[in-house]
Amino acid sequence: MRQHRRYLLIGLNLILIGWVMGWISEAAAQVTVGDFFLGQWGQYREINRLGREDAVAKYNYCPTGGCVLRLESVDVVPLKARKGQTLTLITSYTILTPEQVAIPVTVSREIFFQGKSLGKVKDIATRRLNGTWRQDIDFTLPDNAAPGEYSLVTKVSTGYGQEEKTVKFTVD
Repeated sequence: MRQHRRYLLIGLNLILIGWVMGWISEAAAQVTVGDFFLGQWGQYREINRLGREDAVAKYNYCPTGGCVLRLESVDVVPLKARKGQTLTLITSYTILTPEQVAIPVTVSREIFFQGKSLGKVKDIATRRLNGTWRQDIDFTLPDNAAPGEYSLVTKVSTGYGQEEKTVKFTVD
């Protein structure tokens, strides 16, 4: 009995560590808004595209200028999709601060159809060092998705500011 409890505690600790490190995403939740089921959000993946020194050079950053947050791009692949298809949402952003320390970053997304919000996806909150980061998350369209043009609003926020961009995609 004591051995089983020990394994259970180890397993729970591994899950907690995985969630904190971003290996297990809270974004894997399903969201329902009215009669429209937003679909299934997969685990997110985040990679460092440029380290601090390369990002400093790219933006000609000077530490006396304070903190910089740039939402470089937001993409949906593919831009034309069918009901039930899986799309990849790609967000690229840069953080530069005077000190090379990890700061809290939150990426949030909201989907609109015909000007009405279909729901906000659970925020992905993490801590990131200076540099340029790319975050990918898969999203499976629901089988009852209405055909037409959708807008995805992505916002990246830190304690130093926020930026947002909108990208449109079409469901046939």
